Amino acid sequence: MNTRPVFRFRVGWPLVGLMPALAWASLATLGGCPGSGGGTIIEPNTPGPANTTDKGNNGARYVGTAACVQCHGAYAASHDRHAHAHKLTRIQGQPPSYPASTSDGVPNPPAGYRWEDISYVVGGYTGAARFVDLQGYLVTTGGTGVPTQWNLAFGPAAIVAGFANFFAGDPQPKPYDFERFAYHVTGAVAPDPAAPLFQDNRAGMAGTFFEPGVQCEACHGPGSNHFRSFPGSVIVNRAAIYTDVSGAATCGSCHSRPYGAPSTTIQAADGYIRDQSQWAELKASGGHSSFACGVCHDPHEGLTFGQRSIAIRNTCTACHRSQNMAGHGGKVYRRASDGYTEPLTCESCHMPYATREAVSAPAAAVGPVARVGDKRTHIFRISTADVDYRQFFTPDGTQVRLDAQGRAAVTVDFVCLRCHNDNGLFGLTLPRAAEIAPNVHLLP
Repeated sequence: MNTRPVFRFRVGWPLVGLMPALAWASLATLGGCPGSGGGTIIEPNTPGPANTTDKGNNGARYVGTAACVQCHGAYAASHDRHAHAHKLTRIQGQPPSYPASTSDGVPNPPAGYRWEDISYVVGGYTGAARFVDLQGYLVTTGGTGVPTQWNLAFGPAAIVAGFANFFAGDPQPKPYDFERFAYHVTGAVAPDPAAPLFQDNRAGMAGTFFEPGVQCEACHGPGSNHFRSFPGSVIVNRAAIYTDVSGAATCGSCHSRPYGAPSTTIQAADGYIRDQSQWAELKASGGHSSFACGVCHDPHEGLTFGQRSIAIRNTCTACHRSQNMAGHGGKVYRRASDGYTEPLTCESCHMPYATREAVSAPAAAVGPVARVGDKRTHIFRISTADVDYRQFFTPDGTQVRLDAQGRAAVTVDFVCLRCHNDNGLFGLTLPRAAEIAPNVHLLP
């Protein structure tokens, strides 16, 4: 059994003697089973996770989110607010449905399409939406001649809601196959070249999956061996449900490229980190590289629309108690061109938007040098050298450059210049920002 510790602490907690049971007790607790007719749950009274090594749960089969909800209603309600749950939505002639009062949603399919022409929507809850047609191919601008990516409004990058181009220069069909959908579903299976299967028998969807969206069993493994129902009781086998203490087998599999194998290579394209790279970013973050994702994140609570006090288990100051805010404490950045505001926090500088999933800020909003994507990076280190993003990446631009210790550091065009660009706040040149950066935490 894996006994590698996960550090979960709050301000005032000691940094020693913290066991995995503390970090993951919430994952293993059953408070009742409303689907069992009011019967009794019988389970071993053992603290902490019981299975940390076998994600297949001894050859179990998938049972689906509806079965998990019967006992884990509170977790299910939290997870429904999480972006994971809505990474892929099946369409049945109507717009995708997201939790009420949390997302602007996706009002229409691309021009020339009806909802009856769409099989799935990718995203659309906390980020841009893309559309899969009835044959299982992504609907692209190059193939249709019209904008086919629906952008939600995103203030940090000055993006307003509306359709935008997606693969505009490429008329070739884009299959929504295993290489793409594996990040967005539960129970993904790669196609066997000798006997390939296609999800829903759609030609563009080579491979299969059990359930759209990243649901319970995507992380905890298939659940059929986890419980058995009898009249008046439910027998729970806690050793037959998986808990990933380190995060490598769950978080690392999806938040790395390529899918399925946690990697230290951070892929890049077009001057930004590619999305789904958080695991590799964390490993390149220096002093944080040994952290499991659960040190900072509660895996069940969404950050965008959930309760932040729950979603973030430990803020930066839980460890960095004596560090000041580098002269930015209590300040609010306001961009003059569109009125976007951002209360400045540690993350404003140490987790800048260096990753691009779908959109990036135009120069009209952030100036000609600054770079602002749509996802925060988990590379917390900042380079104080007088260099721009081109030195952040390898010469061919396909990877983040790592030093001899496997570390990366974000350049100041991603950090200082996203605010200091004369659009509501005084501007800095890149050399001047690099000159200030080494001593910024000495500011009062």
